[in-house]
Amino acid sequence: MKKVLSLCLLFVATSLFAHEFWLMPSKFKLNIGEIFDLQLFVGEDFMGDIWANRKKRLLKLTHLTEGNKQDLTSIALKSDSLPIPLKFETEGTHLLTMESKNSFIALEADKFNDYLKEDGIENIYELRQKQGQLKQPSKELYRRCAKTLIQVGNKYSDIFKKNTQMPLEIIPLNNPYQMKAGEAISIKVLFNNQPLKHKMVVAWHKTATQKTTHRKLKTDANGALQIKLDKAGYWMISTVHMEEVKNNPEANYQSYWGNLTFELQ
Repeated sequence: MKKVLSLCLLFVATSLFAHEFWLMPSKFKLNIGEIFDLQLFVGEDFMGDIWANRKKRLLKLTHLTEGNKQDLTSIALKSDSLPIPLKFETEGTHLLTMESKNSFIALEADKFNDYLKEDGIENIYELRQKQGQLKQPSKELYRRCAKTLIQVGNKYSDIFKKNTQMPLEIIPLNNPYQMKAGEAISIKVLFNNQPLKHKMVVAWHKTATQKTTHRKLKTDANGALQIKLDKAGYWMISTVHMEEVKNNPEANYQSYWGNLTFELQ
C-alpha cells in the first residue's frame, strides 16, 4: 500500500510540476502571405492546455528573419488565450521567440526533490543535499524561453541558429527544413550566453496519428549534443536550468524553461 501511495504521489508531482511549454503553429510549412494561427501550450507529450492569462504572463513575442526583427507582443496581448493570427510576407526560414514574465510556485520538500530528479536539475539537488536542505520546501520563480521554426516557401536562411539573447537558449546548428528523417541535428544549449555542460535535454516526437515518444540526452562539456531525427513529424526539444537565489524573501530558486519546436517533413 505504501509503495502504491508513493508511486501516486510521484505521478502527481510530475504531472503537476514538470510541465513543458511550447509554441505550436497551426502549420509549420507555409506559402507566402498564408494566414496561420500560433498557440501557446503547457503540458506533457505534446498534449496540454492552452497557456492562460497571457496578458499578465507574456513578456515578449518576437518574429525574426534574416535582416529583420518584428515585435509581435501587442498582437499577442489582444487576447488572454485565443490563437494568435499571423502571416509572413517573405520567403525563407522564420524564427518566433517567446519570453514570459516570472511566475511563482511553492512545493513541499519531497515533491520538489522529485521534480529536480525528473527534470535532470542535478546542480540544485546536489546543492540541497550538500547544505542539508532536502527536507526543506521550495519557493521558486520560473520563466519560459520558447522558440519555433517555420518555413515559408522554398528559400532557406541561417536565422535558425541565431542567438536571440534569451536567458536560456536552445540553438540548432542545422536547419531542420533542409534535413531528412534519419539525420542528426546538432544543438547548442546556452545560459546567459555560456554553454550549459552536461545538461539534460529531452527530445520529443509525435505525428498526427502516433503516440508521443521522448528521449533524454545530455550535452557535452561544450553545451552541445546531437539528436537523431529518426522520424518525420513534430519535434520538440526542451531543457530546464535552475539557480539558487540568495537574499530574496520571495524565492530561493529561479528556473528557466527552454523549448524549441519544428516539423521534420
